[in-house]
Amino acid sequence: MKIALYYSPGSCSLAPHIVLNEIGEPFELRRFSTADRANFSEEYLAINPKGYIPALQVDDYIVTENPAILAFLGRRFPSAGLYPSDSSEDEARCLELLAWSSNTVHVAFAQLFRPERFVSDEENYVFVKESGRNNYEHCLTKIEDHLKDRKYSLGGQFTVVDPFWLVFYRWGMLAKYDMRTKFPAFTAHAEMLCERPSVQQALATEGISVWE
Repeated sequence: MKIALYYSPGSCSLAPHIVLNEIGEPFELRRFSTADRANFSEEYLAINPKGYIPALQVDDYIVTENPAILAFLGRRFPSAGLYPSDSSEDEARCLELLAWSSNTVHVAFAQLFRPERFVSDEENYVFVKESGRNNYEHCLTKIEDHLKDRKYSLGGQFTVVDPFWLVFYRWGMLAKYDMRTKFPAFTAHAEMLCERPSVQQALATEGISVWE
């Protein structure tokens, strides 16, 4: 079995990168930096015609979109214990959080750093960014409230959702939110995750930090 993750340093592909480290199977990293627009290169578009990072290839099978990639990895490698196995209700909750993370939280952050996706006129970027800043803070508050009485996103078990939320914490730091003061439960969650070897290895490989 050959596994390859198409990623960009510091992007949401950090989540499946961490998950693959947790799984422990050999895999190859293939770097396509979004900062260099390498995700729109002919080579990458042959893998994912949508041009979005990440993409995961297992032998000849390719899957895109973070919720699908994370759920696929969780179910494909059950021995890693990263995906609910007790009931359909637990799995539904996991998928619910993955979907919300992708279609709401990620989109709110995109308003801050990719306003061109929402409006064509640069004069309106400021309004998109202002809206995005409010929307992203609302999402961070939702995560904070969720984690106040939980060790991990799904309770007592580290799952594929947690590294996705670590991405959002890091992005909050990059966007200069007062993460430690306003979101103490989320900060404790991020600190706990950063103690995991899988996280430390992914951050070192990508040359990034959660705290800068």
